[in-house]
Amino acid sequence: MLNKALVIAAVAVGVLGLLVWRSAHAAEVVTARVTLVEPTYMPNVVSFQIDKPFPSCPLGSWLTWNKGPDNNRAVYAALLSAMSSGKRITLYINSGDTTCTGQYLHVLKD
Repeated sequence: MLNKALVIAAVAVGVLGLLVWRSAHAAEVVTARVTLVEPTYMPNVVSFQIDKPFPSCPLGSWLTWNKGPDNNRAVYAALLSAMSSGKRITLYINSGDTTCTGQYLHVLKD
């Protein structure tokens, strides 16, 4: 009987831990086209806009990318390329992030 209670308790703790971990790592994801890239503050930060809103960032919000000078340069080039070619991007931000700071970026082939 004690072993069964321990197994049930361990499963409950595991499930609770998974739920907490998932909510801590939740992301908002949008696939959109880049409409504006702001290079003024390079290489410290890249600011840009897209043609679709995030739940936490209304349409027209300034989105930012701030992962260090070398990474910022690479992302700036990717955003500029996507905008120039009309390609879509998929951008991930942390759930509820009203600073609208990008975490992951994909440039799509379509």
